[in-house]
Amino acid sequence: MPQQDDKSVKQNPQLSDQQEISTANGNDAAPIESVPLYRNVKVVIPLFLIVLAIAIFAWQYYIKLRDFVSTDDAYIDADRVSVSAKILGRIDQLTTDEGDSVRQGQILVRLDDSDLRAQEAQAKASLAFARENISLAKVNMEKAQMDYQRALSQFKESVIPKEQYDHAQSELESTKARLNIANAQTAAAQAQLGVIQTQLTNTVIVSPMTGVVSKRWALTGDVVQPGQSIFTIYNVKDIWVTANLEETSLSNLRLGDKVDISVDTYPNIKFIGTILRLGSNTASQFSLIPPNNASGNFTKITQRVPIKISVEQADSIHSQRANLLPGMSVEVKVKVR
Repeated sequence: MPQQDDKSVKQNPQLSDQQEISTANGNDAAPIESVPLYRNVKVVIPLFLIVLAIAIFAWQYYIKLRDFVSTDDAYIDADRVSVSAKILGRIDQLTTDEGDSVRQGQILVRLDDSDLRAQEAQAKASLAFARENISLAKVNMEKAQMDYQRALSQFKESVIPKEQYDHAQSELESTKARLNIANAQTAAAQAQLGVIQTQLTNTVIVSPMTGVVSKRWALTGDVVQPGQSIFTIYNVKDIWVTANLEETSLSNLRLGDKVDISVDTYPNIKFIGTILRLGSNTASQFSLIPPNNASGNFTKITQRVPIKISVEQADSIHSQRANLLPGMSVEVKVKVR
């Protein structure tokens, strides 16, 4: 029997160590596997660290919800104008293309004006003819007036009958009417010439503002209708951020509040701004189909109100200024406390 015990001790040294420990402690110490989890340091410390991290994260999240108003429903915006034709015509020349910078008053489009040039020549001829009619009417009126004066003196002396005197008087009135008609025809011809010359002016389309051509909608040779867009121009020198915030957040916003702006295109550059204008209506009022909640059967949805925010680069580390373009997605965060 003692030999068997010695063999078991040699085969299982851990059992020997436990026996020694238990013998040294008087068989009072329990094995490690029997220690409760709340007393096990290897379990309690990691669990405590995890709970502490969750609590810190929850507190930071609560602070952000309480002290900040933020949204990712925002984008870079700028003044935009659509360059269109005022008259029906075929595009004869495009002097610029997409991406080109243009100045206010710069010629962008020339329409074919051959038909209008022919009409202008015709209108000028009609005007010259009308002016000659005025000269002829004046000569006839002067002759009729002299005949009338002669007939009047002869009628007073009973040289001619009253019938001949009446004919002279009628002729004078007729020549005055023909002179008035000639004057009216001249004015009409002048007006017609002015209309044609105005249309000729409209064949040359200029840029209404300084900016960048962002889109070309027609090509040389296309026939454009009045009001049809040919170019879309953005004023990229004056940009801002349009953010659509929930209506429940507006009560905490004030004009002049500072805004932290993050542009998706430049994640490493910091931008700041201030609130310039609070919207006077919700964005849904200008949607394709505005909501009509007149009936009792509708779904209430939190509306969003557009606000205008100035934007400027605050990070001086970068030597090159960020090129912000209309339509870029941004995120804004406003501190309200």
